[in-house]
Amino acid sequence: MSKDQILTVSALSSYIEEKFVRDPYLERVFIKGEISNSKLHSSGIFYFTLKDTHATIRGIMFSNKVKKLKKLPEEGDGVIIEGTITVFKSGGYYQITANDIELDGQGQLYEKLEKNKKMLEEKGYFKSEYKKALPKFPKDIILVTSKTSAAYNDMINAVTKRFPLTKVKVLNTLMQGQKSIDSVIKNLEIADNHQADIVILARGGGSIEDLWTFNELEVAKKVFNMTTPTITAIGHETDTTLVDYVSDKRATTPTQAIELALFDQYYLLDKIAEDDLRLKKLVKDKLIQKETQLESYKNYYKFRMPTRLYDQHIQKLVYKKDQLNALYNTHFNNFQNKYNELNYELKLLTPKNKIQEYKNINNDFKKTLTNEMNLIFVDSKSKVRHKLEVLSRLNPLEILKRGYSFTSLDDKVLKSVNEVKQGDALTIHVSDGRIETKVTEVIDDE
Repeated sequence: MSKDQILTVSALSSYIEEKFVRDPYLERVFIKGEISNSKLHSSGIFYFTLKDTHATIRGIMFSNKVKKLKKLPEEGDGVIIEGTITVFKSGGYYQITANDIELDGQGQLYEKLEKNKKMLEEKGYFKSEYKKALPKFPKDIILVTSKTSAAYNDMINAVTKRFPLTKVKVLNTLMQGQKSIDSVIKNLEIADNHQADIVILARGGGSIEDLWTFNELEVAKKVFNMTTPTITAIGHETDTTLVDYVSDKRATTPTQAIELALFDQYYLLDKIAEDDLRLKKLVKDKLIQKETQLESYKNYYKFRMPTRLYDQHIQKLVYKKDQLNALYNTHFNNFQNKYNELNYELKLLTPKNKIQEYKNINNDFKKTLTNEMNLIFVDSKSKVRHKLEVLSRLNPLEILKRGYSFTSLDDKVLKSVNEVKQGDALTIHVSDGRIETKVTEVIDDE
């Protein structure tokens, strides 16, 4: 063996690393397994081991990838990891460097359940104010379950033992598988329309996959919107599905659902017997009490002289009657006086007198105005007559009637000889007409 054939540990690790890096099948792989030995370092790096029934592989996820995870896997979670197979040279082992981690199978279902639960809780679906009270003595109960299930037989047996008078109707329902969602919703709708006293939605235990129908949002919302009080009993005591949070009452088992819905007949019979004894004792004690009281009444003096039973009441009645009449008369007189006062005040306030007063004043004004108008008219008539006389005296026609005349030239009255010349055509105006003439000579009489 030559020295060239001898490798250091580091050289071997580097060689193996190069082989891993060059292998395209190891560059991006998807590995399914279960998380164990998980630890989140203070630096943000997530260390874990991925295992199945036959092998294990170490794993690491750096902080920048961890921050992108919706939920950090926990011990025992089934996962599917997408990553690269690398060699950790210092440790001398290979590992998977994870880029993404998704919950697998039940882990994904639990994550979805928590998400749905949180959403409904934020919307108020779990509040106690929406929980309807169960009737104490239901006459009709509808079971929404599978007739072939053990849960159905358990509930029927429980009804027979607990309160066999209750009428039970069963709606045979698919309780598992994809078609079960529609079957459960449809039969809950039928049960709600039946107007029963209580509806019980129940099935036996199983895995989360088997019970998943009762974690679906549409099924939970249907249970929440039921108008009939609803009890859910899904799975065993440790199983809690989404419908259990929104129903009016949750039972840990189908048998307990019947116990919550119905009174125990034997308890009721014992209670009736107990109440019967108590009632008989009360009646007997009451009879003894009344007999003693009756004996005391027999010796009461008023019963020996019955008129005394009502004499005082008649006297009180007469007294109250007199009081009532006096009170009535007092109130009547008060109201009568009040009425008279108001009537008097009303007469004082009536506008009739005021209207008559102003009517008289108006008539006086009218007479005064008429007299003044007559005086003004007579005075004005006298003045007009005087003016007419003055105008008459000043009227040129009146002057002409007395033998006077005036001469005009071209419709202009002549006032001087200087305004005409020989040959002008003149008009002489007299009282009964005009005279046309010509100037033959103009003489100035200065």
